[in-house]
Amino acid sequence: MNISGGFAMNYRKLLLNLGVGTLISVPVVLANGEMAKAQRRVLTIHNHTEANITELYVSPEWSRYWGDNILDRTLKPGDSATVVITGNTCEYDILARDANYEEVPPGGFGDFNICDNDHFGLTDHTMRVVQWP
Repeated sequence: MNISGGFAMNYRKLLLNLGVGTLISVPVVLANGEMAKAQRRVLTIHNHTEANITELYVSPEWSRYWGDNILDRTLKPGDSATVVITGNTCEYDILARDANYEEVPPGGFGDFNICDNDHFGLTDHTMRVVQWP
C-alpha cells in the first residue's frame, strides 16, 4: 500500500465533508425493518489521459477517509481496469493519482453514482461517466 500523501488526502476529504455538513452515523434500515446488505459492484475505469495511473481510491461520498489504493497494477494511457466495490450506498468519490502523486485530473473527484453507471473515464481535464456498448 502506498501511503504517500495519505494524511493530506484524508484531511482534504474531511474538510470537504465538513463543508457539506456533519454526518450522524445511523444504520440503513429498509421499509420492512431489515438492515441494508452490502452490494458488490464491478466498475471499469478507462484511462484516457497521457499519464500512468498508479493509484485509485474509491470512497463513499459521506466518508472522511479515502481508504486504500484499489489498483493492482499501473493503468497506462489507453488501458482499462476492472475494480470491485462493496458497500451499501450508490454515491462515491473517486480519486486517481499518477506516478508523481499528482491527482489525475486535478481535483477530479466528486459524487459518482456507481449503481446507475459502471464505466468511468479519466481524461486530462475531467472524470466522467462513459457510455459503453
